[in-house]
Amino acid sequence: MRLFSILLFLICTNAFSQLSKKHWIPPIHARDGQSTVLDHYIYLSTPEITPFQVSITTGNGTPINGSPFTISSGNPIKVLIGNSQPSVMFLNQNDVNIVKNNKGLILEANREFYATFKVRAENHAEILIGKGYQGIGTAFRLGSLPQSYDGTIRNFFSSFMATEDNTVVVLSDYDPNVEFVSPNGNITDDSQTFHLNKGESVTVSGYTNIPANLSGFVGALLTSDKPIAVNTGNAFAGMSTSQDGQDFTFDQIVPFEEIGNEYIVIKGNGSDNVEMPLIIATENNTDVFINGNPIPFTNLNAGEYVLIPTSMYQGLSSKNMHILSSRPIYVYQILGGSTYDATSGLNFIPPLSCYFQKKVDLIPSINTIGNTSYLSDIIALTYTGSTLTINGNPVSAVPQIVTGNPQWSTYKISGFTGNVVAESTGPLAVGMLGSSGAVGFAGYYSGFGSEPKDSNVAVCSDRNTDLFDLIEGNPDPGGTWTPPLASGTGVFNPNLDAPGTYVYNFTGLCEIVNVSVTVSVQQALNPGTSTNTEICKNAAPIDLFALLGPTAQTGGSWSPALASGGNIFDPAIDPAGTYTYSIISNDVCESVSATVGVTVNPLPITTLIGDFIVCDDTTDGDDTNGEFFFNLTTKTNEILNAQTGITVTYHTLQSDAENGSNAITGIQSGNRTIYVRLQNNLTGCYATTSFNLVVNPLPVVPATVTLKQCDDDQDAITSFNLTEANLLISTDPNLTFSYYEFQANALANTTPITTPTAYTSGNRTLWVRALNNSGCYSRVIPLNLVVSTTQIPQSFSKTLTSCDDYIDTADPENDGYAFFNLNDATQDIKNLFPAGQQPNLIVTYYENEADALAEENAISLTQPYRNITQNTQSVYVRVDSNISNDCEGLGAHLQLVVNPIPVFDLGSDFVLCLNPVSGSASQMIDATPAVPGNYSYSWTPVNPNVDSDGNQSAQFEVNQAGTYTVLVTNTDTLCDNVDMVNVTTSSPPAAVAITLETPLFSSGLSTIQVIATGGFGQYEYSIDGGVNWQAEPVFSGLANDSYIVWVRDIAGCGKTPSDTFFTVTYPNFFTPNGDGYNDTWKIANLPEDFKAKIYIFDRYGKLIKEISPYGKGWDGTFNGNMLPATDYWFKVEYTQGGSVKEFKSHFSLKR
Repeated sequence: MRLFSILLFLICTNAFSQLSKKHWIPPIHARDGQSTVLDHYIYLSTPEITPFQVSITTGNGTPINGSPFTISSGNPIKVLIGNSQPSVMFLNQNDVNIVKNNKGLILEANREFYATFKVRAENHAEILIGKGYQGIGTAFRLGSLPQSYDGTIRNFFSSFMATEDNTVVVLSDYDPNVEFVSPNGNITDDSQTFHLNKGESVTVSGYTNIPANLSGFVGALLTSDKPIAVNTGNAFAGMSTSQDGQDFTFDQIVPFEEIGNEYIVIKGNGSDNVEMPLIIATENNTDVFINGNPIPFTNLNAGEYVLIPTSMYQGLSSKNMHILSSRPIYVYQILGGSTYDATSGLNFIPPLSCYFQKKVDLIPSINTIGNTSYLSDIIALTYTGSTLTINGNPVSAVPQIVTGNPQWSTYKISGFTGNVVAESTGPLAVGMLGSSGAVGFAGYYSGFGSEPKDSNVAVCSDRNTDLFDLIEGNPDPGGTWTPPLASGTGVFNPNLDAPGTYVYNFTGLCEIVNVSVTVSVQQALNPGTSTNTEICKNAAPIDLFALLGPTAQTGGSWSPALASGGNIFDPAIDPAGTYTYSIISNDVCESVSATVGVTVNPLPITTLIGDFIVCDDTTDGDDTNGEFFFNLTTKTNEILNAQTGITVTYHTLQSDAENGSNAITGIQSGNRTIYVRLQNNLTGCYATTSFNLVVNPLPVVPATVTLKQCDDDQDAITSFNLTEANLLISTDPNLTFSYYEFQANALANTTPITTPTAYTSGNRTLWVRALNNSGCYSRVIPLNLVVSTTQIPQSFSKTLTSCDDYIDTADPENDGYAFFNLNDATQDIKNLFPAGQQPNLIVTYYENEADALAEENAISLTQPYRNITQNTQSVYVRVDSNISNDCEGLGAHLQLVVNPIPVFDLGSDFVLCLNPVSGSASQMIDATPAVPGNYSYSWTPVNPNVDSDGNQSAQFEVNQAGTYTVLVTNTDTLCDNVDMVNVTTSSPPAAVAITLETPLFSSGLSTIQVIATGGFGQYEYSIDGGVNWQAEPVFSGLANDSYIVWVRDIAGCGKTPSDTFFTVTYPNFFTPNGDGYNDTWKIANLPEDFKAKIYIFDRYGKLIKEISPYGKGWDGTFNGNMLPATDYWFKVEYTQGGSVKEFKSHFSLKR
């Protein structure tokens, strides 16, 4: 829980603690927080009328969800921080006693506000009010409840957060037996040192199961070399036993320099066990006086503490206690939200001050935490005789005068809910407390009085300043100034009032103020005069500072920053826009700024210009000199690319284009570069580019060419592939050709022959037009067509054969397709011509006549050819001269024949089952083809079955294991095929024997061993008639019965049974309890030829029962009476192999 408290805090401005522009709230550790901590919040409120934003981040600067938040006077806001431990504000044990950078909260705004942290649990609650800038310092004495009893959720904790980098914090001066929890076990060091950077925090804690941790941490010393913010207390603690209950008890505190030696504490609603102020000394030999008594209540040394009994509170309506000390002390108030001891809490109490604020605006949601409501009270301390109002209504409650300092009175008022504004005509501290059953909480919003001090201030020459606002401390307004200022008030006008010392005097209810303010004047900052400028994108960099004018002061900075890092604007790098030159405040004169608006005019847009390409012609009298007259202005529209307001000029040099000189509009030239200048007619901004002049030569061709083709039917007309003339005209691969029947069409490039690869004609002249890849064409040339007679006899035919072998799944055997080497026919065809002509002949093969005539799609001879017509196919042969390209012969003179291979099947691999005793067997395999014919057979191993000529037979009688391979050849076509079969041997066993591994009449179950003898196989075994089989010859866990074991060959060559055998064992206990399991004892399934009798005796040899092995067994009774649980003996008489035998042993009866 939390109750209000009051603190004097002296700073350099008229400000109040708790109401601050920045708050630091370190995290907390609850011993059993995972199961106790529930929802927790930050409440933000402010007296400022103008709305402003508050940012909330974790220690490392990460904004929480929803940050920033907007608040104003009368419009507080609630922010959910978490719903359990762990969260950013509640740490689990594995994060305790180590530096954390992402825990705790930092709240900041440009105006002052209250930061209230509230947490709720099922039976607990608490409130902590951030102390802001006044709460940070370098030396603290830590308070917590001095406890007498352990509890499973009780502890102490303290947490601190650094406000600057490289902060060293030392924790010391506590009981040496105190132990701190950590992720790696308890820490027992007498002191601890931590190194933190800005925003980092540490939470230390000890659990009350260690005796020294009950009260040994109270008064511990926390010091640092740079300012830190500190929380301290317990989560949880109680002043009575754990059965009486416990609650959150913590607060945020202030450093040594902000405490004092006079305090007033207002009693809460707790019992005498709880309501005890805790006093901690900061210096040796400190006397403590209570309620004006001149005799010290106690004397303390630094770090020592004392509890003041509840009985020392005085008064009726709102009991209070006056505490005075000879040296500065910390006062923590232990109090209760109700008479139930489980509502204990801890408040940090500030010293008394006449300079408290007179208004608290506002306390947010006084009676709620989240969505949970509580009963609440308001507690107030003000100067005696002042008028106190709540939410604008005067308080009617009777004040309680403070014994020991009657100038002060206290109030306790009930019945308020929601937001509360408290105001007094005198100094005021106001707080609240609430409870519900075992839940209690409280908080204070007193503000911290600051006694006025003489001060030196500087004011700016360009504005008036109210000196009252610059007084160090917070005196009341309404006083007088000496000497008086020209304004007649406290406003200093640097144009009318002289620098110097001005004294402020004021007499109030509680205070007399006489304070001086020494004023100096600083010259206002001058950033120069705002202006605008224009510049081309490719212009030289400019100095923006020079544009601000001669009065501009140096030392400022530009926003956005320039790429140069200084004042220089580079249009090629820096974007256009408004650049602000700012001179930062020197803490006296405000920051000032001026702007330079920079317009960066774009350059004309240049795109890739295509080359100006022409063909050489005769306009200059020579179509081979590589020159042409270019009209450059024909490129203007392409260069502008739809831009307007741009002038284009042409130049022979880049420097002329840059300078805009020596422009031309046309030029007689060969290949060269032309430079272009594009200039904006309005801004003068320009850009340059270039393009190439290209004069392409005409194709070089002969005066005439002749193309010959074979006549295919002796009619002097045949089909020509005109493209065969291309290489006769030129070997240039970049030329394309078109063909025409008339010269006029060729010259005009009209009506070309549309089927040049299949042009039917007799002897005649055509015309050819050659075009290179530059689009230049030659003079047209004549193409003479000549029809010649073939020299291959029509009766000539060459046949090639191939066996139809298996190639792959896409080309299986005997599908009518095979591969042929057509080169095997070439020499026979050449032999039809004279020997002297043969070396100059080229033989090509085609699948059809049209391709042969057009010399298209010739069959490749670099790899075997697969026929496209099943079984047989005709191939066209063409013979040409490699000298003149004349056709010498053409026709379907080559026949391809595909011969099938023998088709037969030796079958699948098989097992030859042998006689298990002799090991003999035989089986016939047959390689006879399915299609009758003449065949030979070659076996591996050699087939002993041969005919009279020694030829191996198609049938092979196999009588042993092995691989049998046969090559079958068609002796007419010489096509062959091969097959093979693998033969393995095996057999069942010759005999099966059984060995009993468990002797007759053993206890428990039986095990047997199966022995298979003879045979040539590998075996598996079954004892259930062949339902289940196993590889091992051992069967265990067999009950009394008769059995037959089967043994089979795993290769499938048969199985062999054993003789019938018996297993005999006895049970070693029974339980005659009527549950249906083991209710009787007997030896079951004895063979009938044993003729067995069973006798049961007690341990003394007395016969109890004779039973039949084929009956129900013994039920554990004698003459109808149940016998006791113990061991009993039995004897079995039986006949085996013609001999009478007996067996004795014992078993247990269990009940």
